[in-house]
Amino acid sequence: MGNHFLKKIAVSILTILMLMGLIRGMGFSQDNKNSKQKHRGNSQTLTAEQTALIKTILSKYNASTLTADEAKAIHEKFREAGIHAGPESKDAIIAAGFDPEKLRTLAPPQIHDRKEEIIPPTIEERLIIVENKIIKPLSLNTVQKEKVNTAFKDFYTEMDKLMDHPSKTHSMPEESKVEALVKIRNDKVKQAIPDTLFPKYLEFEEATHPKKPVEGRGRSK
Repeated sequence: MGNHFLKKIAVSILTILMLMGLIRGMGFSQDNKNSKQKHRGNSQTLTAEQTALIKTILSKYNASTLTADEAKAIHEKFREAGIHAGPESKDAIIAAGFDPEKLRTLAPPQIHDRKEEIIPPTIEERLIIVENKIIKPLSLNTVQKEKVNTAFKDFYTEMDKLMDHPSKTHSMPEESKVEALVKIRNDKVKQAIPDTLFPKYLEFEEATHPKKPVEGRGRSK
């Protein structure tokens, strides 16, 4: 069980990172005449999580007093979230009260290292996934939502300490420690929601994990 559990946790964490689009080098850059054909087939349809992330990222800044350094930081956040320049991202930026052209003027797009480096999402960003993948489908009330949100926030906080994100090795923590954190989180959730909803919670939480590949696919019986 040990190796299987660690692999499952590792792939699950990587999947969450992929869901958030946090693979460096995806680039939030304006269209370039020399690369127009290259990006023509890469127009982006924003997910609900990415639209929410744009609003969350921009909410930390003042549009009327925006500086070049702040604009650069915003572009960096967009890049980390896998948000590309395009009609939908432009509309989302405008809806948040910001001018996309001003952002580009203050911080012109730059060429970035294409090396793929996994950047861990913030706890706030991970909680957006919990909101959309678990809390909303369960139709929880305000009190239940707060308790479940707190349970996951505490879980992510402790997992971050175990994962040692600044390290490039991203070594997995001890299985027993991860199991203990998962149990604490699930116990808190179980106390926060009706017993009839707990099996559904486990189902939705499990659905955020990657599906195991089907072995022997294509083999004749």
